Formats: sequence, C-alpha cells, structure tokens
Amino acid sequence: MLQRLKSSFWSFLSVLVRAVVSLVINKLFAVFYGPNGITLYSHFQNLISIVTTVPDGGVNVGAIKFLAPAGLRSATYKRYFWASFLLNLLCIGLALLLIFSFPGYFLDVFLDTDAQFWRWGLYFAAGVCLLTLNVFLLSVLLSQRALKWHMLSTAAGALAGVLALYVTRGVWPLEQVLLLVLGAQASVFILTLAILGWQRLLPSVGRLRIPRSVYRGLGKYILMAISAVVCLKLTNFYIRDYVIAQFNLYQTGLWQAVVKVSESYSAVYTSLVGMLVYPRMAALANQHEALRKYTRATFLLVLPALAVGLLLVYLLRDWVLLLLFNQDFVQAGYLFDYQLLGDFLRMWSIILTNLMVIRTQVRLYIAWQVGSALLYIILVYLLLEPLGLEGVTMAHALRYAATLLFAVLYYNKFIRP
Repeated sequence: MLQRLKSSFWSFLSVLVRAVVSLVINKLFAVFYGPNGITLYSHFQNLISIVTTVPDGGVNVGAIKFLAPAGLRSATYKRYFWASFLLNLLCIGLALLLIFSFPGYFLDVFLDTDAQFWRWGLYFAAGVCLLTLNVFLLSVLLSQRALKWHMLSTAAGALAGVLALYVTRGVWPLEQVLLLVLGAQASVFILTLAILGWQRLLPSVGRLRIPRSVYRGLGKYILMAISAVVCLKLTNFYIRDYVIAQFNLYQTGLWQAVVKVSESYSAVYTSLVGMLVYPRMAALANQHEALRKYTRATFLLVLPALAVGLLLVYLLRDWVLLLLFNQDFVQAGYLFDYQLLGDFLRMWSIILTNLMVIRTQVRLYIAWQVGSALLYIILVYLLLEPLGLEGVTMAHALRYAATLLFAVLYYNKFIRP
C-alpha cells in the first residue's frame, strides 16, 4: 500500500510539473510575442509532435509493455530495449524526411528567407532527435517504476525550457527562441542517460540478435501511433495553416489561446486516466465481464466531474485568459462555448475508445482515426466561412459528438452483453 501511494505521489507530481510549466511557457510567449507568438509556438509544437508521436505513442508504449515484466539481465529486456531504440531512430529519420521533403509547407511559416532554411532545419533536426530519444529513456524508467527519477528528469527538461525562454525576454527573433527552447529541453537527454546508467538500466550491445517477433510485437503499436500522427497531428497542422491563410496570425492566435487552455487541462486529465484507469483496464483485458463493469462504472463516474470542471472553466474564462496570457486575449472568450463542449465529449469518450487500444484492434482504431480526421476537415471547410473562427470550434464539438456516439456503439456491440 505504501509503495502504491509513493508511486501515485511521484506520478501526480510529474503531471503537475508538466502542466504548470506548460502554462508558464504559454504565458511568457503571450507576454513577449503576443497572439502571433502563440500561433507560431503552437505550430512549432505541432511540428515537433509529427516527429515524436509515433515513437512515443507507438514504440514506447509497446516498449513499456514488454520491458516491464522482463528481468534486467534477461535476453528479453536486452532485445526489446535495443529494438525500441532502433525503431525510435527509424521513426525519427522518416518523420524528418517527410518534413524536409515539403519545406515550403512545414517550415516556411518560421523563416523569412531561403538562406536560413538549412541551418535552422539542422538545429531543429538535432534538437528533436535528442528530445525524442530522451522520451524513450523516460519510458524505460516508467517500465521499471523508477517514478522518482522519471519526475526529476521530466521537471529538469520542463524548467530548462522555461529558463531558456525567460532569459531571452522577447529580444531574440521568435524563430531563434523556438529553437532555443527545444534545445534546452532536448539537452536533458544527457541527464536521463546518466540516470539510466547509474540505475543499471542500460543493457549491453554485445551478442545482440533481435528476432523478427520482437519487431512484430512493437509494430502493432507503431501502426496505431502512425494513424494518430496522420489523422490528428497532421490534421491539426493543416487546419491551423488553413485558418492562418483565411485570417492572419493575430486572429489565429486568439483561437490558439483557447486551444492552449484546452490542451492544459486535457493533458492533466489524460495523464490521470493513463495512470489510474488505463492500467486497470489493461489488466482486465482478458476478463470480459470485469472489463465491461469497470469500463461502464468509470465512464459514468467521470461524467459529473468533467461537467463541473469544464463549467468552472467556462464561468472563469475571461480571468483564465488574462491569467495565462494577457489583456489582448480576453476577446477570445466567445470561442470557449463550442470548444468546451467538444472537450467534454472528447474526454468523456476516451474511457471507451481506450478499449480499442487495450484489445489491440488495429484496423478498427485506424478506421476511427481516419474517419474522425476527415469529418473534422470537412466541417471546418463548411463552417469557417459563414461562422468565422467560431466555426472551427463548432467543427471540434461536432467531431467529438460523432466520436462519442461511435464509442458508445462500439461498447454496446463488442463489450456489453
């Protein structure tokens, strides 16, 4: 019992640190660079996520599953560790190839001249590579329940980003500051690597032979993560680029401020679900009746908590925008209506959509991701012109209304007797 409480404490502290630091960084970008800065920072984060999502949401999820029960000196641990490391490098390389194959689409918004492209791109590639590998090392710490060290490294990376942004005080050009924040966060890779070495979690490379079955086991998670990149990250990048073209950086920044608030409380919620709900559901994966009862009870339990929490955000929306950004952003308060409705539907549906991941239903999961992304793009095209920025938030709400409906139908057909 004491060990579980200690684990929960370090997990909660890690989530809290990330959430607070995220809010502080948003605040500093708003103060130093205004709505334009928030727009480009959101774009930059989305660009990074194109590289990191498949390794983190695919390879690392599979790595945690296979490394956790394996002995540190076992061949299984060694094989899955280095297979995951190699797959991380492969995913990084392919994602960077995608980005640099279409520089006009992905990078032009950050650069004024073509002469800056290769130097800026080289720094970005180096930073995002180290950042992604650091996330892999953090997943190894999670697999061995080294939560205290995980929290320490996570906090160091987060605080390094804040410090890098603060010392520039808005004097540096924005495209350079973005790289500086990335570099500061990526440099923590050295600290995490040292922690793994000290904890003897780094297996040797000698006599390494990795069977194909290891790659096949990790491959299922990679496929689901790729669908998330294509259907979520690339879709968000495309929609933001489309909104910028229809309006401007300032107006888009107002919408992105509301999205940033949404991402902040959503990150806390999804992290708590990942720590408290998902592991229990995974443990019940082969116990149909117990899984059904636990999922239904949790699904109904989170309803009032979500409703109350998001209602408070709605009532305090002007104060929240002023606290997290500045006076320029208060005018974005009207965008909270449909954004909060969509967030409520999305967060509530997560309990049910997790069932597809737990049951490794790859085809259904990918089909759902593709359908959701296409629906969102179509709705934005239809609603943006007649409704303005509010059309994007309405499209967000309608998208996740459809997601919740799909999740309930899935539960009733495949889970409920």
